[in-house]
Amino acid sequence: MMDRCVECGLNVQKTDRWRDIKGYEGKYQISDKGEVQYWDDNKKEWITKAIKKTNKNNKYNRVNLTKSRDSKLKYVHRLVAEAFIDNPENKETVDHINGKRTCNCAENLDWKTQKENNEAYENQKRKK
Repeated sequence: MMDRCVECGLNVQKTDRWRDIKGYEGKYQISDKGEVQYWDDNKKEWITKAIKKTNKNNKYNRVNLTKSRDSKLKYVHRLVAEAFIDNPENKETVDHINGKRTCNCAENLDWKTQKENNEAYENQKRKK
């Protein structure tokens, strides 16, 4: 069954798929729709983590992850891509296919080289 992405309207799977975030296995998970959850040892359940929304200085959604008292701010689109999108050519950049940087569902993301990503961005600008 399909559903609509609330950020961009793309057709997405109706049920969320969750995977452990690399380097934070058993502690944090990312969904194919760009949601993050963490394991609460006291409550013995997964709890949704707040996402830092875009602002004028940073156009991408981010999330703060902590391990051994070391806290890191991670880009949500990159976490989704690393968990759900194959990257056999080891491309380094995650592209938002529709150009909407807040739409982090797996269906809207693709791996590109920096050059390919720049070209996609220029093509999107021309269409506007």
